[in-house]
Amino acid sequence: MKKIILSACFIYGIASLEAQTNLVPNPSFELYDTCPFITGQITFATPWNTPVSISTPDYMNVCDTVSMNHLSIPSNYAGYELAHSGNAYATIVTYTHSLINPSADNAREYIQVQLLDTLVTNVTYCIRFFVSAGDSCQYVCNDIGVFFSPTPLHDNTCWFCPLPVSPQFENAATNSLSSRNGWTLIAGNYTALGGEKYIVIGNFKDSTTSVATFTGWTTSTIACFASYYIDDVLLAPCDSLNGIQENIKVSNINVYPNPVKTNLTVTLLKGEGVLTVYNIVGEKVFSNKIINTQTEIDVGNLPKGMYFVEVETEKDVSRKKIVKE
Repeated sequence: MKKIILSACFIYGIASLEAQTNLVPNPSFELYDTCPFITGQITFATPWNTPVSISTPDYMNVCDTVSMNHLSIPSNYAGYELAHSGNAYATIVTYTHSLINPSADNAREYIQVQLLDTLVTNVTYCIRFFVSAGDSCQYVCNDIGVFFSPTPLHDNTCWFCPLPVSPQFENAATNSLSSRNGWTLIAGNYTALGGEKYIVIGNFKDSTTSVATFTGWTTSTIACFASYYIDDVLLAPCDSLNGIQENIKVSNINVYPNPVKTNLTVTLLKGEGVLTVYNIVGEKVFSNKIINTQTEIDVGNLPKGMYFVEVETEKDVSRKKIVKE
């Protein structure tokens, strides 16, 4: 779409990861079945997809070596940004203002995924994800929302208009999304009606009601849009997050290689502690004592996916995210 009109780990520290359940599968887009090589391939980051079949939200990954960095990380067509965590993120257009083709001004892109569990009536869920503005774009836009649906959204006709639904959550007007250096947290709560199974992220407003600002970051007339990188999407019952430790460290341990296939090396920089590996839903898959020497773990038998490596000492907890290939 944007080709025509011109598109430190996220550590949610939990006192007990076993009480933590992120209902969003593949929340940081690390898992993929094919490396992206052209635009519009968000479905490669399975099971993510787009509800608007004729739009082209993008999947970007460091694995891209064939498209001349068009979809690579950190350098790609939308700008330059390291992933908030890992090696991948999604990219969507949230606003357009075309002098060449004004009929395209309401062009939007969205990403959608089925949740790991159905939302429960009257339970309050915490929403968190990170965005960064594409710095090769002419605009930034403060409007990004989240829509929860009992069924998947699908629209194969309305490319140049927002999806005709009202999001249950929208970014706060006071939370500026104008930063192109680093990541901005979007966070809020949603009390479920019950039965919601899908989450959709994007701008649900038209261009007349969206809050957009011209940046001057580029003189390209075809970059007449606002594009945002999206990473580390979290949806979880707020009660399960009561044990969050906001200052969990990531600098007290070294973990490599990452991604890993068989043997993972973990080094505690000083002292001793307990080394634990959790899977994405908080189940403990490995635990052992570690001192300030290299410790090698055989992860070859673990299923492919995302894991958390945690080392707890008397003074603090250090945690890093890894991907098992």
